Amino acid sequence: MAHRSCSARKQLLSDTPKNNDKSERAIYKVKQDAKENLNLPSRIYAKNVTNLSEDVQELGLVIKYKENKQFKQAVKLISALAFLPVNMIKKRMSILYDKINYNDDVDNILTYFDATYVNGNYKATTTEFETTYLKRQPSIFPPHLWSVTCLHPLTELSMENPWRSRGRARGPKPPPLYHQIQPQDRGLRPNQQQVENMPPRFVRRPEVRLPRVEEIGQVANRINNSERGYAPMINNRVAVRDCQPIGNEYFRLVRPASSTTESGKQGFKGQPIELISNYFPITTYTDWSLYQYRVDFNPEQERINIKRGLLSAHKEFLGAYIFDGTMLFSRKKLQPDTVELTSKRNTDGQIVITTIKFTAVIEKGDYACIQIFNLLMRKSLGHLKLTLVGRNYYDIEAKINLPNHKLELWPGYDTTIGIFDCGLLLRTEIKTKIMREDTILDLLIECSKNRSRDSDWMMTFKMIVIGSIVLTRYNNKTYRIDDIDEESNTLSTFLKKDGSKISFIDYYKERYGITISNQKQPMLISKNKKSFNCMETELVYLVPELCTLTGITNKMRENRYLMQDIAQHTRVDPNGRIVKYNNFIKRVLTTPKSSDLLKEWNLTLSNALVTINGRVLPQENLYGDNHKYPAGYNNNWTSQLRSLPMFNMIKTPCWAIVTPYMWSSDVGRFTNSLVRIANNLGFPLQRPRIVEIEDIHIRTYSIHLDRTIHELNPSFILCVIASPRNDLYNMIKRKLCVTRAVPSQVMLLKNVQNNNLSVCTKIAIQINCKLGGAPWRVVIPEPGMMIVGFDVFHDMKSGKKSYGALIATMNDSHTSFFSCVDKHESGQELSTHFGTSIYKALTKYREKNYKLPNTIVIYRDGVGDGHLSYVHKVEVDMVKKTCKELYGDKKFGLAFIIVKKRIGAKFFLNTKKGREHYQNPPVGTVVDSDITDPTMYDFYLVSQHVTKGTVTPTHYNVIVDTLNETATKPITPNIMQQLTYKLTHMYYNWTGTVRVPALCLLAHKLAYLAGQSLQSNPNPGLEDLLYFL
Repeated sequence: MAHRSCSARKQLLSDTPKNNDKSERAIYKVKQDAKENLNLPSRIYAKNVTNLSEDVQELGLVIKYKENKQFKQAVKLISALAFLPVNMIKKRMSILYDKINYNDDVDNILTYFDATYVNGNYKATTTEFETTYLKRQPSIFPPHLWSVTCLHPLTELSMENPWRSRGRARGPKPPPLYHQIQPQDRGLRPNQQQVENMPPRFVRRPEVRLPRVEEIGQVANRINNSERGYAPMINNRVAVRDCQPIGNEYFRLVRPASSTTESGKQGFKGQPIELISNYFPITTYTDWSLYQYRVDFNPEQERINIKRGLLSAHKEFLGAYIFDGTMLFSRKKLQPDTVELTSKRNTDGQIVITTIKFTAVIEKGDYACIQIFNLLMRKSLGHLKLTLVGRNYYDIEAKINLPNHKLELWPGYDTTIGIFDCGLLLRTEIKTKIMREDTILDLLIECSKNRSRDSDWMMTFKMIVIGSIVLTRYNNKTYRIDDIDEESNTLSTFLKKDGSKISFIDYYKERYGITISNQKQPMLISKNKKSFNCMETELVYLVPELCTLTGITNKMRENRYLMQDIAQHTRVDPNGRIVKYNNFIKRVLTTPKSSDLLKEWNLTLSNALVTINGRVLPQENLYGDNHKYPAGYNNNWTSQLRSLPMFNMIKTPCWAIVTPYMWSSDVGRFTNSLVRIANNLGFPLQRPRIVEIEDIHIRTYSIHLDRTIHELNPSFILCVIASPRNDLYNMIKRKLCVTRAVPSQVMLLKNVQNNNLSVCTKIAIQINCKLGGAPWRVVIPEPGMMIVGFDVFHDMKSGKKSYGALIATMNDSHTSFFSCVDKHESGQELSTHFGTSIYKALTKYREKNYKLPNTIVIYRDGVGDGHLSYVHKVEVDMVKKTCKELYGDKKFGLAFIIVKKRIGAKFFLNTKKGREHYQNPPVGTVVDSDITDPTMYDFYLVSQHVTKGTVTPTHYNVIVDTLNETATKPITPNIMQQLTYKLTHMYYNWTGTVRVPALCLLAHKLAYLAGQSLQSNPNPGLEDLLYFL
């Protein structure tokens, strides 16, 4: 980053403010006070202020620094404030709050400066200024905040070497950018050529700067211009999505043998029931071998549609075949093994030689055979007049319009063929895609209309658009928006294949017949997913006018009427779903082209949904203080809990409520109700100290929270706020969960004013739980068992770090907990710190119980089938190695269970024999046969009661099970299912069962808090409490 000009330096060195701006006058005042206290020459002080301001541009937030004048002035002020000595902290904070808009970005910059320049990390020349004042204690911000708030460079807009330090030590030099973005190893995949229609795109290696508008034509050195309507691309690009090679099997685990019984993985406990599921049996399928061939083209063809067109010219010779872009599968054995075919390309008449080489025989029952069946099914869906959007097919002709909300609902289908315990089945699921009628250009115009009220309207527009998913209707493809190039527009040009230039506006007119009305709209940029074998990143340039927003925003979700209108069409009851499934299979079997394709491959589908067997587990009993009660009808025990003492209650000698003074009467009434209800629960809750504050500003809350903690040392703090404000909520949680270690609760004013019985009951339970108590428990008879839940939170839209959270039980009643958090790279689901977290949990367990647990049961949430190999080879191995270090030669039992919520399986109960009337299965329904995987130790569990729509079960896959090596009684599949069901009763924020084991939901809550609000690891002083509930 270049240094400031001489005129800028003179301005900083001046003894008087240049203008009447409040921030400039504040800086001047701070500089004067600093010089008086430090007795420093202006030259030294101004030099350091200059360098600090430049670091904002070098280390991040560049766009906002350039475009937001208020933010730029705030940065200048912070630069001056960062050098005030300890005895001026109070004045520093006063100026900071009074003169600038204090927000998260400002807080991050201030913390970075404080950590880098004030607490001993400044390594320039050793002047008296540095040795005396820059190495001061205590720091304004605690050291554990430094690493999480340090700003990161923006790769597109930073310098070639953004990590230069100008003599200041800023920690170790980070690895090159291409090392930071190495893709996860997901198995061997070839470099697959681009096969889909795409808008204009350009390849950029990570270490290369983003080209400016005038450089675009130089970057795109080759454009493939065909009559199929493809967008221009360049050689050696990365495909949007690499194709999984057929025959390359997904990782499949052999069922653990230690806990299976003579009947396999099936249990016997519970009442048997007969269910209907959304699977159609495949009664007959190809009973002969299939032949696999590799297809090569000379000259090489890049687009799959051109490849398919060249092959279709020889359909009579090839017979029925499936082609995925590289491999061809046929039921016909070609002679000889290598065949060369000649075709003429329609686009330019060029002769293309197609070489088809025999590679393998696929026998009946091979996994590759199932993949071919799925390709056939997708090809069959293409004959139903459905439109492929993303990876699913949608019926645009049957779309539902919501004109009041400018929305469209597109019904669609998701199908999968697989081998299950009862044979080959086709799973069908109903999908709905929410489309908005307005375009990105409409949103841009709407934001620009507010320029009189919002001077930073372009930044507001970027915050809405970046991270969103859009649909380009000219090719029905979806893209994630990663950036906006304001310096380019539809008049910007790139090079065509023949070397001539063409603008975006002319390209869309020529290729798609689309006339773009607005020539000055900035171009959107989408970065394609990185391939597995290449470090390149591909940029796609999109026109806002041609991009339609998908999905709904958080603001739209808050619109109750909008959500009700959407739910009328998307929340389908069991009877409605059965009708949709039957209509779908009827459409497949009666459409001539679709049915002919299936017959050609001897694939016969049944028109009746499969019938499966299930069981309903017995109702659980809950235990309070010397009493027990059943979970109740639909597993809801709210009424029983209100009149009976809780299981474990914690005394609260002192707690406080922080509230603006104008709401004190409402808070007083709420407090009376809360204390009364808590006493009915057997919870000895004392009356709180009411701390009245003068306004609702963040600064006021912050000051009074510090004062309350200093003067009262409360064990719990409840804050009342006016409305859901993320900035205020995040500040409260950071202060009480990171800087301090005080359990807290934030309540909206409207909930306080309603003074509702259920709200008071829930708050009383939360206070008790956050202090270490427990409202109820279930009986888990196996002693010495530690149960663990793990989940990861991602915030892909804002690009924040991902956080993984682990929760573990610490006693035999499983009502005492330990928690820890680890940071991930953004979007990384799989934790590389799993072993460390388990080590902490085991160490804490030994500290509390004076011994290690006999058995460990881990529920791992958020893992797809494609990541099972990684989890088994990395995470499970980490856990085993960690346990080996602690246990030594002593044996320990371990179960590792993958929890999967995003599944397509649905279950229905026919309540009227002889007549079709379906409803959701009862809570506690287990399915461990028929539609489960024959190679896995898995089962489905319905543990959540649903009043509207159709319930979705949860899938559990036990990938490791050695519990019987140390368990006091055999842990059979029956016991494993019951244990899982018991744990769904233990989520203390809901008086009913939840969809996953409570430990998984608690881990999700903690990861969400750390990733969304704290952006840091919580204070270790809270690790024994459910402060995140």
